[in-house]
Amino acid sequence: MRLRNPSHSPTMPVAIAASFFLTVPMPLFAAEDSDRGLQMVVAVVTYNLPRPATLGDVRRAASRGAPRYLNLPGLLRKNYWLSEDGKRAGGIYVWESKARAEAFYTPEWKQVVTGQYGVAPEIVYLYSPVMVDNTAGRIVTDPE
Repeated sequence: MRLRNPSHSPTMPVAIAASFFLTVPMPLFAAEDSDRGLQMVVAVVTYNLPRPATLGDVRRAASRGAPRYLNLPGLLRKNYWLSEDGKRAGGIYVWESKARAEAFYTPEWKQVVTGQYGVAPEIVYLYSPVMVDNTAGRIVTDPE
């Protein structure tokens, strides 16, 4: 009996091409960030709450606010979060660039959310050169 070499299979080039496109990171086309070029940024917004919140509180806040973030230019993802002890809450945002994030977090925005939550937000920026997006089945990378 002769075994067939799988590399000579007529479907092998298709399988190789498919595996290439499924595993090679896709570039993200983002707005220019003046100081660093094209770079995804994660912004972690934190509120140190005056009293502990519950997941229900976060869900209610999200049901009021989340629709505003749909199709927001430059925003790739937003997650609402709550610490286990309920003393801190906020959002984890993935932006196309730091410039897009900074354009959103205006003094007016900070004033509104401070009034809403009773405390001013703290914002920490983290560069994110690669994002694994399992909901879309893709890997997004910043161009080098």
